Amino acid sequence: MVLSKDSQEFIANLKLYLMTSGKKDSEIKEIAEELRGHLEDAESRGKSLATVTGGSPEAYMKNISSEMATDFYGLIKLMPMFILLVIAYFITGSAVRGDLSFSLLKLIAFPLIGGASIGAYIFAFRKMASKKWSKKKEFTIFVSIQLITVGLMSAVLLLDIFYFEPFYTPSREVMWIIAAIGVIIFIIGAIWSKTWITVILPLFLFGPDFIMSFMQVDEMTGLYVNMGVFVGGFILFMLYLLIQNKKQNPHHS
Repeated sequence: MVLSKDSQEFIANLKLYLMTSGKKDSEIKEIAEELRGHLEDAESRGKSLATVTGGSPEAYMKNISSEMATDFYGLIKLMPMFILLVIAYFITGSAVRGDLSFSLLKLIAFPLIGGASIGAYIFAFRKMASKKWSKKKEFTIFVSIQLITVGLMSAVLLLDIFYFEPFYTPSREVMWIIAAIGVIIFIIGAIWSKTWITVILPLFLFGPDFIMSFMQVDEMTGLYVNMGVFVGGFILFMLYLLIQNKKQNPHHS
């Protein structure tokens, strides 16, 4: 039996909610299959999703989550890759441009901003799963998190330039090695997460810097090129998500 669109969306949202709550993949799959059976049975008897969830999808998700053990070991296993990806995003661009340096402010602020950004995304995903947000609201929230993250990072860089002296500046050769390690981490991250976003995003962010490092380009021109590529890439990515959403929901306005 083919479930209604609302029921299919609810199962997908429940899986996302439980995943971002740190539950085991195997248990999430079992719960999802069990719920699918309940929904198929209910719909075959002419009942709606509300009869299964008690009229409150959010309360239903929270109740299931509270009955499942949190997979702390699984979360610990994920942390090294998250940390490596955050570090790679912060230092690869500077290594490619040749302006990489290490100061006390960067060492303290960047990990804090990265951790807060990851936490904000996880919180947003949980809320998105338990509440029926519109696509416009989802887009606004995730873009806002990204803009705030970039704004905080930019503020740290400005403070670093004017008020902090670097305690270590690598040679250009070492910077290229660091950039190469960053690329390897992005590729490993793509294989690990089974999505190419960890490669595509750095390509738009750092690709122009890599090309211009072999050209005679003044700083202002480089800034304009970077901004143009980033904005263009972001627009293309959002168009891709929009097209995918239309394909998955052809009758959804």
